[in-house]
Amino acid sequence: MASPATSCHLVLVGTSLLRNALAAVRSGRVSAPPGCGEVLAACADPARLDRGRCGREIDRCLGFVGRLVEEDPYRMSAELNAMDWVLESGCGDVARLVLLASDTPEGLAAARVLEGYLSSRGCPARVRVVRGLGSSEGFWPGLLELVKVIAEEARAAYADGYFVYLNATGGFKPESGMALLAASAAAPVAAYYKHEAMRETVMLPLLPVRPDGGRLRAMTSKLLLAAKPGARVELDDPAYEDIRWLLIFLARSGVAQLRDGALLVDERVAEALSTIARIYEVVAGWL
Repeated sequence: MASPATSCHLVLVGTSLLRNALAAVRSGRVSAPPGCGEVLAACADPARLDRGRCGREIDRCLGFVGRLVEEDPYRMSAELNAMDWVLESGCGDVARLVLLASDTPEGLAAARVLEGYLSSRGCPARVRVVRGLGSSEGFWPGLLELVKVIAEEARAAYADGYFVYLNATGGFKPESGMALLAASAAAPVAAYYKHEAMRETVMLPLLPVRPDGGRLRAMTSKLLLAAKPGARVELDDPAYEDIRWLLIFLARSGVAQLRDGALLVDERVAEALSTIARIYEVVAGWL
């Protein structure tokens, strides 16, 4: 009698398998169905990215990409490469496997190929699109949604008695960093990662993080106070002491302008401050 499954894997999905499929076609290593080389370029070549075409045409090429994954899964997919220790055990310990896809045609396509491969190996995989992540609407809304989704999935799995793992290999690295922070604040989680040049998966046991809820709420109020387009936020104003480090960072990183000791808040800066405030608000709500 098989042992009961005890783990849940949350997988950040990037587009490595589409890029690798395109590279295989361009190198002549494989022959793509007619037109699929161009479609893959529209999905995975930053210089030729065309999400309209990718969304319209990628479905007819997914079978081809899926066959490449079947032939060499660890070479084709960074996510699968990091999960070799899971797959080689037949996914017998896995109760849930959630593929977190960006809100883009290429992100969903990559996740669907992975879902098909994993399901064929007996893994209980499902795709969840993170609304706004990677979309043309901007970076910040997707980042906020990623925090919410990671926390929701991690907390639900932990409440159901599962060990929770975060596969942080795929995706845009700043988003991976935020996912790690969100997971560590939401529930006991172990993260794992494998660089394409590494031969072994690195396990990162996350430190349980429990922020000061009162301070987070106070910082949220100050961020929202500052997040008004057209405002000048004086950095030496005592009201902003708790968030001064963040305001200075925005100025030094080029996101915001600093003039005569004051941060100039335009629409972009206001959006960044508002989203950070909402992330703090979400985390404070868990406490």
